Amino acid sequence: MARIEKVELTRFTTDVPNFDRDYTDDIVAGTMAYRDGAVLKRPLLMVRITDADGVVGEYANWAPSGSWDSAVTSAKMALGRDWGDREGIWRNARRANRPGNPYGLSFIDIALWDLAGKAWNASLSALLGGWRKTVRSYASCNNGDRFGNLSSKEDVADFFLGLKERGWTGFKMHSWNEGNQREEIANVLNMRKALGDEVELMLDPACVFDNLHDAIQVGRACSEAKFRWIEDPLRPIGLGAYQHKKLREAIDIPVLQTEHVAGPEAKADFLLAGGTDLLRADVHYDLGITGSLKTIRFGECLGVSTEMHAPSPVHRHLIACQQAETLYEVANVSPAMDDPSPLIYTCGYSDNIAAISADGRLPVPQGPGVGVSYDMDLIAANTVQSEVLTV
Repeated sequence: MARIEKVELTRFTTDVPNFDRDYTDDIVAGTMAYRDGAVLKRPLLMVRITDADGVVGEYANWAPSGSWDSAVTSAKMALGRDWGDREGIWRNARRANRPGNPYGLSFIDIALWDLAGKAWNASLSALLGGWRKTVRSYASCNNGDRFGNLSSKEDVADFFLGLKERGWTGFKMHSWNEGNQREEIANVLNMRKALGDEVELMLDPACVFDNLHDAIQVGRACSEAKFRWIEDPLRPIGLGAYQHKKLREAIDIPVLQTEHVAGPEAKADFLLAGGTDLLRADVHYDLGITGSLKTIRFGECLGVSTEMHAPSPVHRHLIACQQAETLYEVANVSPAMDDPSPLIYTCGYSDNIAAISADGRLPVPQGPGVGVSYDMDLIAANTVQSEVLTV
């Protein structure tokens, strides 16, 4: 192991055609939504960490709001330390960033794991003891809208049927933003009828229901249709173990929560309070690989699986190393979006709906570290802020 001598931070954007965020529409309420002809500039963050031997660990992806300042603070915690001190860096950076959730720490942590893999010429999966070379994947669609992109239950079924013909074996609907329980129930039942009994189906209302009654009624429809799970049905943002415990008691399929419950300790409390059957983790929201591993291993000790949220090459590695096979989410896809990931790779990595294998699986990257390479020219051309920190 060698000392960390430089951390480079870059904030940049990429264009997402035909989508936008409408903050004036009380129904959509800031959700990324289809708008024909619009162009949404989505923010990303890249972190590159260089050690005294010249080995570079790096990671780039969509960056939630507030990432920059916590990334700078976390980078300062890492400078001058051995890159193997990940737990110590994570511990100190987390405290230095309190009281908020330090999203930027996640990128620093992932880049450190990537550096370790490159220094030891081992994939992230190999470092974690993973043995799966592919992950079973499911297509997770955009929220339905009223603008011609999944505007009805028939549109949803037709879209998923087209994906089924390509090899996809799992499908998740993100509800319409209105939270109309009758429409949601009709869609749930129609999905099972149209797609058949052999595929996995899930529902993520994305926190649209204002009361427990509506969530229970839709959850019971999911039970009738033998869905694999229901997740985040209740406002405001999937918080509150009590109400989700009541939901669990009223239906007989698993409830999947904790996407919005950040950090391993809070997720553990939520599970132990009876608020969920399955855990949800995301390396960007949950303090990187180090934080996500704490959630995964805690859950495994109780026989509870952790489902990774949204696409990322890192999530493929984390699924590969879990005790039970969980599902890889390719979200958000629709007739208007065939690849939900930023198009920043030069190594062939893809979350495009056409990348699926005939048996519904996607490969785990096998190169050193995270196992991907980035289009640095594209990143440079779209940079809006950068900073280099050195010892």
